[in-house]
Amino acid sequence: MAQLKTFCFPPRYGAAGAFEPVVREVQFGDGYKQVTGDGINSEKESWPLTFSGPWHFIEPIVSFLREHKGYRSFQWRNPLYQLGLYNAGSFTVTPTFANAQGRNFTLEVTFTRAYHP
Repeated sequence: MAQLKTFCFPPRYGAAGAFEPVVREVQFGDGYKQVTGDGINSEKESWPLTFSGPWHFIEPIVSFLREHKGYRSFQWRNPLYQLGLYNAGSFTVTPTFANAQGRNFTLEVTFTRAYHP
């Protein structure tokens, strides 16, 4: 098995994580409802992230994301300082503005928590 790579690029300040419990519900005819956690990893976690800067800062991030192809997990320490495994699907790169140092870009991507058996 290939060694896991670590994503270590700093996102813009203000990333907000979303945490959602994964549950199963059964509603019975008499009004009784039974709810239980679904599986051993019963919480979804996602982090929409934004990176901004010149191309020489954005290009290694694009290369990292393309290398992992949306399904290969990587290590990342989230803003709560918890090291975990994550996947990143689609991402967007937008040219923003030009300044004295050249053109800047914004990259937007969402990391979702991954679990290994």
